[in-house]
Amino acid sequence: MTQHAEHYILATGGKDLRRLQLLHRVYGPGTEALFRRVGLRDGLRVVEVGCGSGNTACWVAEQVGPRGSVVGIDVSADQVEQARRQAADRNLKNVEFHVADAYSPRLPEGSFDLAYCRLVLMHLTRPADALAAMRGLVRPGGLVVCEEMDLGVWLCDPPAEAMTRFFALNTALGERRGENFSLGASLHQLFRAAGFARPEVGANFALALRGEEKRLLGMTFAEFAPELVREGLASQEEADRVGADLLRLADDDTTLFGFPLVAQVWATR
Repeated sequence: MTQHAEHYILATGGKDLRRLQLLHRVYGPGTEALFRRVGLRDGLRVVEVGCGSGNTACWVAEQVGPRGSVVGIDVSADQVEQARRQAADRNLKNVEFHVADAYSPRLPEGSFDLAYCRLVLMHLTRPADALAAMRGLVRPGGLVVCEEMDLGVWLCDPPAEAMTRFFALNTALGERRGENFSLGASLHQLFRAAGFARPEVGANFALALRGEEKRLLGMTFAEFAPELVREGLASQEEADRVGADLLRLADDDTTLFGFPLVAQVWATR
């Protein structure tokens, strides 16, 4: 998810397609379990804010069936085009995608049963405003469901310096940009501040010993490493070393990765 007034540190569109596919393979099972937990069912009207290339929106469209509908929005026209292609490939007629941002979705207020985002608010400098906009999209009694990372909670066994540096540098870059990459821990408080009286919580914490999914972190680092160098947070030499070490760890099936914790929060309007 990118924003007109924000500086998104990762790639978008076709350049980011593979990374988003891997991210969905890592976190998708937990997201699908969350949707089942909150009562996703046939006939619901759902909006996804920051839909990216459409992985989650297309799955949701399959769950709500032809009596339901899904709208996905993203500020990146490249992402929206990728999402539309995926929907067409899956022959989905009940999902549509539009270019819009989280602050101004440009959709009718109160017109959805459920509004959802994953790893969007953490990239925004005004996440409370975006959450308020999501709240406005759902009808009274509708649900707002969010998943956001906490980069302070992860696992690597045996420990590796490259992993420690990856998360330290990522967090520092977010802080430099005015973004909170540990938002997951306080997401429930953001919901209360937005007027939700009784938010519910869950967790999406994925582990992997082997498989291409483990390369997700190295791919992510490769996308934001140039920003680290431009901001003076790391030298090119360090960025190259950390990137190479992350890929080496990913190919080592004796090293356990615990991907960053994703906090799940949902509440009724």
